Amino acid sequence: MANFKRAKRARRGFTMIELLVIVSVIGLLFALLLPALQSARESTRRTTCQSNLRQQGQAMSQFEQSRRRFPSGGEGTDLTQQPPATAFDVPSTFSQILPYLDDEIFFTQPLNLEYAYNDAACPVNQVVSKVHFPEFLCPSNALRPADPSGYGLTDYMPAVYTDIDPASGIRNPMSRKNGALRLGGTQAAQISDGLSRTIAVVEDAGRTNETTPPSMTSPYPDPIFSGGAALVWNGAKQVSYTQWLMSKQLVSGGLPSGDGATPSGHRAMNRWAEPASGGGISGQANSTTAKPVRAINGNRFPLGGPPDCLWSVANCGPNQEAWSWHTGGANSLYCDGSVRSIGDAIDPRVLRMLITADEQDIYDDKQVPN
Repeated sequence: MANFKRAKRARRGFTMIELLVIVSVIGLLFALLLPALQSARESTRRTTCQSNLRQQGQAMSQFEQSRRRFPSGGEGTDLTQQPPATAFDVPSTFSQILPYLDDEIFFTQPLNLEYAYNDAACPVNQVVSKVHFPEFLCPSNALRPADPSGYGLTDYMPAVYTDIDPASGIRNPMSRKNGALRLGGTQAAQISDGLSRTIAVVEDAGRTNETTPPSMTSPYPDPIFSGGAALVWNGAKQVSYTQWLMSKQLVSGGLPSGDGATPSGHRAMNRWAEPASGGGISGQANSTTAKPVRAINGNRFPLGGPPDCLWSVANCGPNQEAWSWHTGGANSLYCDGSVRSIGDAIDPRVLRMLITADEQDIYDDKQVPN
């Protein structure tokens, strides 16, 4: 009988206090490991994000070797006007380099770069432009709502010009200067600052469509939905999209039509096939000499932007500015194919030097955080 009682006592479970101690220890271990786990995951995402830029750089290099020029930035500058005006080519940078990314869909259904990506007159463009290419997406992006019309998106932005004033570091439209990926493309020899010192593409992760808060709207009308009023660059001046098509003998006349209209009828700048996926680096719109705001990852908090620079406004937060979800900076692709992270504390005037292609600016590399 005594042996039976001892055996029964031996099978006794944990007391409530012991269970609480075990749970507390497990919770403490989890709390200690969670930041390390999150850091490891972000490190993997950042590496993938950089790898995507390298693939874009390789495609851009192959494009240059084949065409003897770099691709157009999609968006660019019309220097025939004062102050210099924003203008657009028909295809985006990403549309132009797509054949060099070795994606099978291009060879089975190639884009026709003479037509806008969303023009119903060229249905294949709509089909291909709705493909979601991983090379154009950064996995760290925590704010990427699906496109209402199903178009593929991008978290990267060709840096086509800058109007950061070289003296003040604040936006000055009269100081606008082209980057490497200008309208119509650029020969390598025109990038006299050096391929390794001239940015081609920056991260701009966080741009949304008009219908999803923070509801980012491009100020530029889409040529398909503007009744023929929107202009495109023909190599020498801006003409209506209808005039462009007629000059290519692609249509006999009439207004274009298509799908993917935004509520405003303006361009959807977060679509990879949209020329407005390129943009100028202006610095944050609420930045002043008295109260400067970081040119990279500026107005990061709160989500959606502060009252004086909501992300729905151009040049606020990720709205057409260098912006990432990484801590401390944003990745950038240079014209030589190298990829570097630029610290978000960089002096805007140094950032301008990295974007311009032919100012012959000289700077100390130590000023550019890696």
